[in-house]
Amino acid sequence: MKDILIIREEKSKDEAILTLIKNRYETVSIDFDSVQAENSAASYGHKLVIIFVEDLKAASMLELRRIMMYLKNVIFCFIGSQAELEKYKEYTEKENVHCFDKALSVEDFLYEFEFMLGENSELSSSVLKGAERMHSILLVDDDPVCLRNMTNWLKNFYHVSVAKSGAACISYLGKNRPDLILLDYEMPVCDGVQTLEMIRSEPEYADIPVIFLTGVSDMDKVKEALKLKPQGYILKNTDRVDFLNKVNQIFGN
Repeated sequence: MKDILIIREEKSKDEAILTLIKNRYETVSIDFDSVQAENSAASYGHKLVIIFVEDLKAASMLELRRIMMYLKNVIFCFIGSQAELEKYKEYTEKENVHCFDKALSVEDFLYEFEFMLGENSELSSSVLKGAERMHSILLVDDDPVCLRNMTNWLKNFYHVSVAKSGAACISYLGKNRPDLILLDYEMPVCDGVQTLEMIRSEPEYADIPVIFLTGVSDMDKVKEALKLKPQGYILKNTDRVDFLNKVNQIFGN
């Protein structure tokens, strides 16, 4: 069930708030197209429509007017700067419209957004159930600094668990099944290669996607690791945005 319809222009940048929504809830994302919006609403019965307003083209503004006319009995959320929200005052002052400043931090947006959902019992009973279906990630790394940083980057978008060694990873998999494993390539005692070999040898969790985390940029070592057919690798000096983009790609976001 796709609970939320997201409408935005293709040129619009994928901001942290957009990534949060797409990863946390069941969504469909389209451009400003009133016919497509109406068809999607008919197919999925959306109760919530999120509209990103960012330097909209004249054609998109016209489609926005049609969308607001066609989609009845739904809650609209407009996300944009204060200036952009003021520009669409004829819509944002409607009773079924809520506005969110895109300058909010992810944490503040999530608090305000789920508070809004909680005030609408029909929404909270369906949309918030989608949040319970967030993908889960197991982080495996012996470096506490890396674990802390990556956990902070991921925690708003995914359920995150950590293991500080290869042995702890295998022990965790005996009781849990994450949707993705981010595995440190270089660890003492049982390194990433050995850990992945053990993962692949157990039928119960052999098919869980694995991405290597490595500070090694030596292509010979990287190629050696890729022989075990992980879903890829991420260098540890990758910045937050690129890191999240690489993880999101695994889940088709």
